[in-house]
Amino acid sequence: MKPEHVIAELERVGARRVLVQAPQGLRGTAIQLSEELSRRGFDVVISGGPCWGGCDLALNEAVEVSADAIVHLGHTEFVKQSSIPTIYLECRYDHDVDVEQLVEKSIHVLRPAKNIGLGMTLQWLNLLERVKKALEDHGFSVFYGQQENGRLYPSQVIGCDYTAVKSVESKVEKFLIVGSFFHGLGLSMMTDRCVVVADPETMRVEDMTQIAKRVLMQRYAQICAFRGSKRVGVILCTKPGQKREGLATTIVSMLRKAGKDAYLLVLNEVDERFLPDEVFDAYVNTACPRISIDDNAKFKRPILLPSELMVALNLISWEELVSSGEYFRWCVKNG
Repeated sequence: MKPEHVIAELERVGARRVLVQAPQGLRGTAIQLSEELSRRGFDVVISGGPCWGGCDLALNEAVEVSADAIVHLGHTEFVKQSSIPTIYLECRYDHDVDVEQLVEKSIHVLRPAKNIGLGMTLQWLNLLERVKKALEDHGFSVFYGQQENGRLYPSQVIGCDYTAVKSVESKVEKFLIVGSFFHGLGLSMMTDRCVVVADPETMRVEDMTQIAKRVLMQRYAQICAFRGSKRVGVILCTKPGQKREGLATTIVSMLRKAGKDAYLLVLNEVDERFLPDEVFDAYVNTACPRISIDDNAKFKRPILLPSELMVALNLISWEELVSSGEYFRWCVKNG
């Protein structure tokens, strides 16, 4: 979406005061957009808080500064209905990328596979057809899928949603993710196929198999440690795209039924600095699943996902969870 479209949308909703929100890597773009909006007569405020994804809208900040609308940079639309009009401004890298060199580096890791599932993060989606053709020129058959509800673009992956690429899982031997190692790890935890990551920014290529195995071992150790806990905090996040109150309440009931002292713990920012470790022995995280995975080392106590809790309570086996391909799913089975 270009600035002209943003301005048209702001005028359509009658906004005069606008909160511009962006992740750390796009703060420069946020400044440029704010300057343009100011020139067009809008009263602009820039969010200085962290921004972890399209799920993380700065609604509280917008209310506090009486903003009429939010312009959210760098992510696909995640929250469909917001109390404040929100315009998602998708950002794509527009500098030249040597796709042929990137693919050349990848094929040595992809072989001997012939059928490749291709996934892309939002900022690199403009490379999709070029990467596909380069792989095909080297003799690979390339597949990429579409999410059923159409929320993501064909082939697109986000940190907690890999349904578009997993839709072609049965057709492929390996996956290639063009983007970050963060996204490659997420997919690797949800498939038994080898996942290879190619980063166009650094031109680095890596097989995620051993990394994913190590992370899964760490997660199982967390599950074992959780079983010895007595008092558990169930984290309910107030971010609009991460707020799962029904799930959190259900988990509190399940834990109490299992003989644990469980309490609902409400946070906006799930950060180890704000968790009262002297009070709780362990936590269950119903906010962003990647907090438990990627920030695991920061927490002093086990911090399980709902799916991992099912293993801790012996409602499913560890083998069932790992083989299910649904590690980040939020549903729970109440025993």
